[in-house]
Amino acid sequence: MTAAAPGRPRQRVGHIGDTDNRFCGGAVFAQLAAEVEHPTDLLLRGLGVPTLSADDREVVRCMTLAATSADARVWPLKLTRLLAAYGNPYAGHYGAQLGAFGERMGPGATTRAATALAALATVVGDALEDPDMVTRAVTTHLAAHQRIVGFGVPFRPHDERLRGLRQLLAGHPATRRPRWRLHDAVIVVMRREHQLEPNILWPLAALMLDLGVAPARTSLLASLLTTHVFAAHAVEAADDDGVLLRELPAAAVTYRGRPPRPLPAR
Repeated sequence: MTAAAPGRPRQRVGHIGDTDNRFCGGAVFAQLAAEVEHPTDLLLRGLGVPTLSADDREVVRCMTLAATSADARVWPLKLTRLLAAYGNPYAGHYGAQLGAFGERMGPGATTRAATALAALATVVGDALEDPDMVTRAVTTHLAAHQRIVGFGVPFRPHDERLRGLRQLLAGHPATRRPRWRLHDAVIVVMRREHQLEPNILWPLAALMLDLGVAPARTSLLASLLTTHVFAAHAVEAADDDGVLLRELPAAAVTYRGRPPRPLPAR
């Protein structure tokens, strides 16, 4: 591999060739055509995971199902419909994703959950079956960071997405992987010591780390796992909502400000 010129970024993703294209280290119509079994393979390859097993693909399938929460009352999806109501589903889909992306909620918070879990894994090491070690690690982390992102369920006693995900993964090899086992042990501590239930971000972070996704990249993957939800609302709103969302009917608007000032006579 040739060295990057001074002052220029290194570009490793790919290039267009005369007879074949390259993507993340593989020839598209040769190596990748032979290896890729599902679009998920290319998606994860782009995020730094070059190969997926059949078990890994099932994990991604289950994560995508768990991320399918399509209620239009959720404000990012409201925003999707409002933007798409002008006739452009592309604007609705991506504009709302950008507007919803932050570190406190939604896909953007996944990196913070994954970073916390990775930090706890560094402290706990192989002592996953030692409850005292896990408790000390959690206590120390909370003292330094005040919270662990991925815990707390607003407006309801539990996160139905998490329960659904656990049902899908019952007996799956993913539940024996190290980050998943640690995520389970941390849940026990957080329930016992702080009466906090996990939300969907906590198991998603564990599954992504066990797949080999770097913590900083987990938020992007979480966003991509919800793209079908945003897309469905965007195309429906672009087709059907139109003027209903672009402006309020006159009967719904009441002006309560000062009366208009009369123009001076000329």
